[in-house]
Amino acid sequence: MPATDPLTDPATHPAHLGVLDDLRHHIGRVLGELLEPGRPVALVNFPNHRNVGDAAIWLGAEAALASLDVPVRYRAAWDACSVRMLRKRVGDGPILVNGGGNFGDLYRGQQGLRERLLASCRDNRIVQLPQSIHFVDPTEAARVARLVDDHGDVTILCREDRSLALARTLFDAPVRFCPDMAFALGPLERPTPPTTDVVWLSRSDGEALHPPPTDALGTAEVVDWLEPLPGEDPWPAGARRAYECNAVLLARMRRGEPATGRWWRPAARTFGPLAEAWLHRGLRVLSRGKVVVTDRLHAHVVALAAGIPSVVLDNSYGKVHGVVAASTAASPLTHRAETAEDAWEQAAALAGVTVDRPEARP
Repeated sequence: MPATDPLTDPATHPAHLGVLDDLRHHIGRVLGELLEPGRPVALVNFPNHRNVGDAAIWLGAEAALASLDVPVRYRAAWDACSVRMLRKRVGDGPILVNGGGNFGDLYRGQQGLRERLLASCRDNRIVQLPQSIHFVDPTEAARVARLVDDHGDVTILCREDRSLALARTLFDAPVRFCPDMAFALGPLERPTPPTTDVVWLSRSDGEALHPPPTDALGTAEVVDWLEPLPGEDPWPAGARRAYECNAVLLARMRRGEPATGRWWRPAARTFGPLAEAWLHRGLRVLSRGKVVVTDRLHAHVVALAAGIPSVVLDNSYGKVHGVVAASTAASPLTHRAETAEDAWEQAAALAGVTVDRPEARP
């Protein structure tokens, strides 16, 4: 007898697996229409930080390009990119800017590289891989729109409807919907069975909107994956050498040219091992729970890929629920919540935890 019944177990349900398969194929169709097999490209804006979601996006981009036979001849982190070396490696070939949620004026570092490429690489087609777009300052939005217009050969991919509408309003450039690049990874293997009922992976940055309610704090394991957990090393398991080499090489490269051009190749060799190790760390954190509650988009995405039910709260500007609506709502593992209290009740019900509601107390 099989360990799970695909008709009753959400992780193996055809509707769930169909969602993952459709998203992966949608990415392949969009990129296949934009890129030529065999023509070298640059892939830039490597997320050189602990955020598991950004690592998953990078790995998804690499997987999608490999499946399309598009060779990546230059890779760079967001703060150590050599335009001179990029041109030497790909000529006038396309530049792919890694996807995520950093297009706008919230994350100046990653946005700074995007704007630098728009201003200095006019002979290269620039493809912005799927992003969520958010500007606080309208004058910043107008300035970036001028950069896109002045470049003249930019394609912008968006992963949810709000950003799609905003991009079509702001930019005189082709704008298309494309699912988040992390979905190109397809299903992921859950590394461990659950050890607790609920893991509540909660944002601890400026996008946070829904702190866990008091009732959840004594039962759920509340974490964020941006910081080491108690007793954890600062590097992901099995990647200490890559972590330390990456830090040394990027420190050299941040001094500017010629160091940025000289050390790009050994630095780029650390990107894959680091991204894979961060992703596996995230999988281990999420796998501790029977159910995940989160306001981090990629805690939901990674949990979904690993077959873990998740209750999903929104972030401060609608990015998370936007991607859910555009991509993952049809999966039986996806449960959307509007408030932290609602999220806790849904998660408790899914995990079989009794919730002590205030109205029921003597």
